Amino acid sequence: MASSTVADGLRLRERLQVRARLVFDTAWRIGSGREGPTSDLGVLLDAAGRPLLPGSSLKGKLRSTCEALAPALGLRACLLNAAASGVFCASDVGWYKQQRSVYQSAVSQGIEAQWAWIEQNTCDVCKLFGSPVRAARLRFSDGLLEGGPLAPVQVRDGVVLDRDSHTAAAGLKYDYETVVAGTAFRITLDLENPTETDKALLGAALFEWAAGSSLGGFTSRGLGRFHLEEIRLWGVNLDDPQERIRYLTIPSPDEKLTDRGSWQAYFQPILDRAVP
Repeated sequence: MASSTVADGLRLRERLQVRARLVFDTAWRIGSGREGPTSDLGVLLDAAGRPLLPGSSLKGKLRSTCEALAPALGLRACLLNAAASGVFCASDVGWYKQQRSVYQSAVSQGIEAQWAWIEQNTCDVCKLFGSPVRAARLRFSDGLLEGGPLAPVQVRDGVVLDRDSHTAAAGLKYDYETVVAGTAFRITLDLENPTETDKALLGAALFEWAAGSSLGGFTSRGLGRFHLEEIRLWGVNLDDPQERIRYLTIPSPDEKLTDRGSWQAYFQPILDRAVP
């Protein structure tokens, strides 16, 4: 039987859900890795031919945002590279390989020792987003396209520059697809069993995204500027009897969670406490 510490860490105690509208202020592209119907570089489309905003892209962007903001919160971010960041973490595959025998020794001592090693050797960002030895607390859905069956895709021209002459290289013209500005998606993020640190990272990232950020390819050329709006925060605390009954008995995912009110008012005190 699992110890009380491990069992408590695995059971669902609390869930926060962020629902928001992500709006692209400029044209944007998330590449398919293949040619498009009329271009050299296509955009990612779903089975119906509509532009797709995958949850993996949202997760990667949110992770990089949290990594950039973590030092301002006094938190640790390994950047998946312990040598570069100076933060030792199991998510750095090279460092983890060097520590594998130590980890196996902890495993041999029992689940409590294994749990303690993972907790001690995972940075704050990786505790939120997951590592090779622990699951992520934060989960993403693909964005749901708004505004009709299709979003127009445009083709733009590009050239390869000669770094010496600072002119276009002969015969190396290409074109690429973009999706028009104004495209909007509904996105959902679920955070399970959040710590105060998790909430601080997520809250800081939401403030950053509400003010505006960039996502996708060719962002250095001006593509992919976006912002969040209509941010709503929902949740459940399973230690609260009323919320527990509501969560367990209402089948509709839109009704089983409780409105947490203003997201700014919820996260601001957490950030005030976190900032050193």
